[in-house]
This record gives sequence, structure tokens and C-alpha cells, in this order.
Amino acid sequence: MQLLSILIDVVGPVFLVAFVGYLWARRGAPFDPMFVALLVTGVGTPSFVIESLSNGGPKLASLGVIALASLLCHGISLGCAYAFTRAMGESTTVYVPSLTFPNTGNMGLPLGLFAFGEAGLALSVGYYAMASLLQFTVGQAIAAKEVNPGALLRMPLIWAILVGVLLTVTGTHLPAVASRALHILGGLMVPLMLLSLGYSLARLNISSLKRGMIFSLARLFGGFAIGWLVSWGLGLDGLARGVVVAQSSMPSAVYNYMFAERFGNRPEEVAGIVVLSTLLSIVLLPLFLASVM
Repeated sequence: MQLLSILIDVVGPVFLVAFVGYLWARRGAPFDPMFVALLVTGVGTPSFVIESLSNGGPKLASLGVIALASLLCHGISLGCAYAFTRAMGESTTVYVPSLTFPNTGNMGLPLGLFAFGEAGLALSVGYYAMASLLQFTVGQAIAAKEVNPGALLRMPLIWAILVGVLLTVTGTHLPAVASRALHILGGLMVPLMLLSLGYSLARLNISSLKRGMIFSLARLFGGFAIGWLVSWGLGLDGLARGVVVAQSSMPSAVYNYMFAERFGNRPEEVAGIVVLSTLLSIVLLPLFLASVM
């Protein structure tokens, strides 16, 4: 019964809203995924971060631990992904990012909200912030075969975190009008991310079913195991452990496909992993979440 409840109450809303985005794409209705991505990463998420930290959200120490857990999960995933890909005799440039970087944005944040409430969403943002930092530096460097440190300075989320930390440390509270405006803008984050996920999945095709299935299962089960390992190593329990395990268990991020497309790294193969891992997560996520709820 618990699995059915998780499937209906937690995973169900995520995929229902994403399905709206999927249907929108199948109708050929206007939708600019790049604009939506910029709106979410440049306005919605930064607004949520500042508003949450300035209004007595999670303690900085708690967010720091979650960010550290995210760093460790990604670091272990990167090492395991490299070893697994080499053992499979496949290209590390093509497959390592897909195994390393989960969808902690489009899927992870909504799931954090539905599974663990507002407190879970706030901690999930801490995990997502570190994941974004790593994806747009290490992930992009793997795909492009070159390092671009300037990418960090162009991330609004980094500046939002700095502003939020400054407000928290100094005990400064935003004026009510500013706080309410940020709350409204932060509300864009979850629905737009899910609509964008569904729209993106509708435009991707599976190239190799067998290979895509192998790498998709490795991403999901590997991420789940690593999430538990890091949680145990850091002594996390309760909400913090649930967030770390859930976020680490997410399917492959859509940005892996975008980088593969941009740098010519067999994007059709990466698209297959993104689609299959997302579809498989409908069945596997309730099992993963049941272990921490």
C-alpha cells in the first residue's frame, strides 16, 4: 500500500504535469524550451533561494551538509561512470555525463516538494545548486573537452545563493513587498520545470534500446546506491537522508542531451538514455522513495 500511495501521491503529480508538456509538444503548440530554461534558472530558482533563505528557511549548516552530500554523490558517480563506461568499451565523452548528472532540476525539485513538503524542497534546492554548478563546469568540460571557468560567474543561482547567505548571516529581512514578489516568481519554478521536461521528452528519440536500457538502469540503481552510501557516510537521517537518496536516484538530466547536441557527442544515444531512464523511474522511484519515507 505504501508503494501505491507513493506512486499516486508523489510520483503521479510529477508525471501528470510533465505529460501536459508532452501533449503540448505533440500538438505542435508554440513552446520555447530555451526561454523556459532561462526563465527557470535565471528568475524562478534564484527568487526561491533568496526568499527561502531570507525568511528563515533551512539553516545554512543544513544546506551546507546537503551541498556536500551532492558534491560527494556526483564525485563518486563520476568515478563509477568512467569505470563502467570503459568496461563497456564505450565513449567516456558520450556516456559519462549521462551516468553522472541526474535530473535534480526538472524532476528532482518537484519530487522533493511532493515527497517531503516545503522543507524538502528547500533542501533539494541545496542539492540542485551544487549539481548545477558541477554540470555547467565539469559536465560541460567533459562534453566540450575543455574547461570554461567563466561559466560559474554567469550562473544567476550562484549569485542568488551569495545574496541569500548574506541576508541570513546579517539577519536582514527583506521588505514585505520584495519578499512577496520573490515568492510569486519562485512559484514559476516547479510547474515550468515539469512542463519543460515533458516537452523535451516528446522531442527525443531512442536510438539503441539495449544500450540505452543498460545505461539507464546503471544511472538509476547506481544513483540510489550512491545516495545511500553518502548518507550513511555523513551520518544523515530523516529528511536530509530522504532528500539525498531521492535526488541521487533521479534519471539522467536533459542537459546531458543538450550538451551532447551542442558538441556533437552522439546526441541520439544520450537522448535514448534520458528518455528510458525517465520512463523507468516511474516504476523505480516509488521503490527508492519507500526506503526513505
